Amino acid sequence: MPHIIDTIRNKSLKESIDILTFAHDDLLKAIRNACNDSESSEQWGINMKRLIIDLTSISNPLVTKESEKFVELINILATVERTLDTLKWLLNQFPTLMVNQCHPSTSDDSDGNDIVLKDFEGTTKIRVEVCDVASKRAAQNNKEKSDIKNLGCDQEVPDDGVQRYIATSSEFSKALHSSKRKWASMCYKYETILISGTSTVLLKVLPS
Repeated sequence: MPHIIDTIRNKSLKESIDILTFAHDDLLKAIRNACNDSESSEQWGINMKRLIIDLTSISNPLVTKESEKFVELINILATVERTLDTLKWLLNQFPTLMVNQCHPSTSDDSDGNDIVLKDFEGTTKIRVEVCDVASKRAAQNNKEKSDIKNLGCDQEVPDDGVQRYIATSSEFSKALHSSKRKWASMCYKYETILISGTSTVLLKVLPS
């Protein structure tokens, strides 16, 4: 089954940012056109929930589906925007690293993450899980548990020279970083990194 936005592989951070920005903007244009064409009615909410966005006019090579539900595209674009915030921060911090893989709207590879950066020798240096959770509850949808497992930190934080992050919303990051959590029972802790000019927050995963 095709994905809304295909995986980016083996690109520089700058190239990845540019091509993902183009895909984001093309999808947004298609959504706006479809929404402008939709007539308002007493059942606007019902209709918009089921609205299918035609993507056939998009010639962007990253966009691989011909149509998608409006509500699904909202979720995808929110995640893409968090991904772009993260890639721009990574470019500023680690300009020489390469994007081995970036999954803006697809499932990770079996041994990958939403963003994986490697050096020119092929050594993995950065792993990031990206999510836009609109909740102030740390247990929301077990998303943290899933991300921590995907980062390989569910039993311990590996001492392998790889930096691991969760990129997420400010409200969800506060919940995950809360002092009220039972940190004594966890093998990890977080260092909070604010991305200037955005509402995206990076949580660096560290051993407890």
